[in-house]
Amino acid sequence: MRRTPWFLGVCLLIPLLSASAQLEDEHGISAAQLPGLQAPASLLRDTNDIVHIRAHNEHDLFFLQGYVHAQDRLFQMDVSRREAGGTLAELVGSGALPQDVQLRTLGLRRAAARSLPLQSARVLAVLQAYSEGVNTYVVSHPLPPEYGALKLSHFEPWTPVDSLAVAKLLLFGQSFQLDIDATVDLLSYQSAGKALGFDGTKLFFDDIVRSAPFDPASTVPDASVALKFESTGKRETALSATFLQGRTLELAREYVEKTRNLDVFRRQRRGREDGLSNEWAISGRLSASGVPLLANDPHLELGTPGIWYPNHLEDGPLNVFGESFAGIPVVVVGHNRFVSWGLTDDPLDTTDTYQEKIVPDSNSPSGFSTIFKGKNEPIIPIPESFRANVAGTVVTVPPGGGIPPATLIVPRRNQGPLISFDPQAGTGISVQWVGFSGTRELEAAILWSEARNLLEFKKSLPFFSSATLNLAYSDTHGNIAYFAIGEVPVREDLQAGKVDGLPPFFIRNGTGGNEWLPVTHPQPNQAIPYEILPAPEMPHIVNPPAGFFVNSNNDPAGITLNNNPLGTARPGGGIYYLAYTFDSGFRAGRVTQMIRERLENGAIAFDDIKKMQADVTLLDAQFFVPFITRAFKDAGSSSTPQLAAFAALPAVQDAVSRLSAWDFTTPTGIEQGYDAGDPAGALHPRSSAEIAKSVAATLYSVWREQFVAHTIDGVLTPFGLPTPPDEQALTGLRHLLADFPNTQGIGASGVNFFNVPGVTSAADRRDIVILQSLASALSLLAGRAFADAFGGSTNLDDYRWGKLHRITFAHILGEPFSIPVAGGAFPQPLKNLTGIPVDGGFQTVDAASHSIRAHDENSFTFSHGPSKRSVFEALPEGMRSVSSLPGGISGILGSEFYFNLLPGWLRNETYDQFFRRDDIEDNLLSEQRFVPADE
Repeated sequence: MRRTPWFLGVCLLIPLLSASAQLEDEHGISAAQLPGLQAPASLLRDTNDIVHIRAHNEHDLFFLQGYVHAQDRLFQMDVSRREAGGTLAELVGSGALPQDVQLRTLGLRRAAARSLPLQSARVLAVLQAYSEGVNTYVVSHPLPPEYGALKLSHFEPWTPVDSLAVAKLLLFGQSFQLDIDATVDLLSYQSAGKALGFDGTKLFFDDIVRSAPFDPASTVPDASVALKFESTGKRETALSATFLQGRTLELAREYVEKTRNLDVFRRQRRGREDGLSNEWAISGRLSASGVPLLANDPHLELGTPGIWYPNHLEDGPLNVFGESFAGIPVVVVGHNRFVSWGLTDDPLDTTDTYQEKIVPDSNSPSGFSTIFKGKNEPIIPIPESFRANVAGTVVTVPPGGGIPPATLIVPRRNQGPLISFDPQAGTGISVQWVGFSGTRELEAAILWSEARNLLEFKKSLPFFSSATLNLAYSDTHGNIAYFAIGEVPVREDLQAGKVDGLPPFFIRNGTGGNEWLPVTHPQPNQAIPYEILPAPEMPHIVNPPAGFFVNSNNDPAGITLNNNPLGTARPGGGIYYLAYTFDSGFRAGRVTQMIRERLENGAIAFDDIKKMQADVTLLDAQFFVPFITRAFKDAGSSSTPQLAAFAALPAVQDAVSRLSAWDFTTPTGIEQGYDAGDPAGALHPRSSAEIAKSVAATLYSVWREQFVAHTIDGVLTPFGLPTPPDEQALTGLRHLLADFPNTQGIGASGVNFFNVPGVTSAADRRDIVILQSLASALSLLAGRAFADAFGGSTNLDDYRWGKLHRITFAHILGEPFSIPVAGGAFPQPLKNLTGIPVDGGFQTVDAASHSIRAHDENSFTFSHGPSKRSVFEALPEGMRSVSSLPGGISGILGSEFYFNLLPGWLRNETYDQFFRRDDIEDNLLSEQRFVPADE
């Protein structure tokens, strides 16, 4: 979406209410009257500006949480609810209309409205109190500066549905995944294979879009518990896509292109490609302190303001510290006196995409029906009206030119929409997602916050439905536990032990045979009206025999390790299906590696966990670099002229020498850069060792891009075929190289991925491609594509990683709100290169992934990463915790707390999360006391 420009202007002030008069509270201390409050309460801010809310009842606790969210993050809240509801253009202008259309079509706000009447009386009261707190703040304070920039002076009052809509938006980003790209890829490969003489099905499943991960790390098996599921002993190979129409595939491609650059869809796609979080726990018997340790760093969009709002909520019975989302009451991840918990995304398959056969139907309110098992089922229209902010005036946008008059709903799809439709062709694409149901995730969050032990905590888990997440748990009783939570639908054909047509990770047949089974065995507190996997079949482990567990969005159960996600049987029959693929194990493999290395030298300490979170080692380089050094060694003794020539190139010799001495880490190598462990300060001179590692990181990362270009992409792109995602590309290359003695670089499809004309030796062809990729990388680095970074230099010492690997914490309105430049308070560190140089790289534990196909100085930047880094220690006297946040508490440009925590985050420093009253008072910045206003 186009970024709305910054306009010079003055914030529009709303007069303060006279009710802010100072009175005395019950202790005789000066306090401000606050309308809506029921009893005296206080807001304490510690030296990091983190708020500690103390109230005498639950209403006032959440009223004040809404109040401080509005105080610090009002514009962020407004953007979030409008993104969810498809009304963002009313705020930021007509550039947001294409996204509004798509979000309105998906209907996250409709799902939120569906959820409201399902909430318990307690949650409804919490939502109402929170909304009242937001609105009380707004009517008595000026709007944030963004509204002045947009020439707006009005804020729509906050409602409980707004909070539920923001929650749905966040859960959508974690769990919604269309099956369009995979379908287009498979059918493209199959079609090309028929024409060119290779097996397109095997090209997809066995060569380049493998289900098996790069690293076999898997949560429950690695924690030393054998799977209780049996192999079916077969692989589904008789896949049929004959039901798919050509026009359906065109609609699918058109939809991908329409949504590719829309912010919400881009964030979701990049999040899945870049990795969506780490968590691990160490039992007391393996820790230096003898008590459990838990680490969690969720990877989300790194923007301005940051996505999390840390707060401490205390009303007597409830006493919890952790991160909340501005716009949603409660604490989402955090700890109380007894328990701590963290979350990562678990990409279980909770979304199916269908081709619908559509016919005119005069009895349908839309005039159209879908055909299911030969019968008409009406498509339901929902009238829509779109508006946009034009220079401070919100105007109605008439239908036409991409603005639809209505959203079309297919009730059978859990009230899901038609996302694309061609009435002339009689075909359309619908989507069915678990999250379209009314759900009760806030109930789970409240129960997490007040749980005192594992049994109480487990009672909360069935209330979490819309997204599937990995939950890590520890407590002061010595327990650690892992649970996969959420509702996973059971498909009718898989339950019958077969695949009808295409599996659930492709577009399915909407006319029958691929449905979610209607619920006949309801699980406790189940939300969706379909059969779901019961809790015993969801991956989980309590107090693992290994003494630890790790999850970084990787396969939690190990069912994909044999490259056959449909090869496991459910107890009692049917195929046990979780997902086609997970994160490919880069981060989970590295964390598991570090844990095992540290355990060889003794117990794991609290500070060890923090160092592990700061790790910037490239796991893929550990595998691929030995092939580079071996190829160069082979070149030195080769009789093949094309290969031997590389051994005589001084630049290649220099590069291989540097790579062979490298430890696979990725420091910036420049004084303007931010690296883990740097002392505070503007500039930090780099050692020769840091520079050497930095140069090697640059050489390897550009070599990797060229290697993919000369192998997988070099085979596919000449024929106009789609290329696989980054992780699958590297996984496919690892498989090809690891199995090279058997396959000679020829995939199961029959495609030769190391094709060098005129060279008969397969090993020589492999080595030539590897070294040619290095030589091409060196030419690229010295060329125009990297001119602002390296100035055309051929001196390898100049190729510092920090010149390429940078981040900008973007604000939706762009400058001056983004960081850099934060209104001038945080200048650009580098000349002619935007963004902050930081360490890290592709799928490092300290997540900072860029595209592996990056090929110029501006394509190694990244925008997803650790939205927080927390470590918990379950001490007998109570939970200890530290955290790190990328930004500041305040979302108000010009505040001293706009990015107060960012420098520490960039250096992987943590701050203490003050929980005990004496610690809070020892680190108190300010205190604001309130009493109820006179009626």
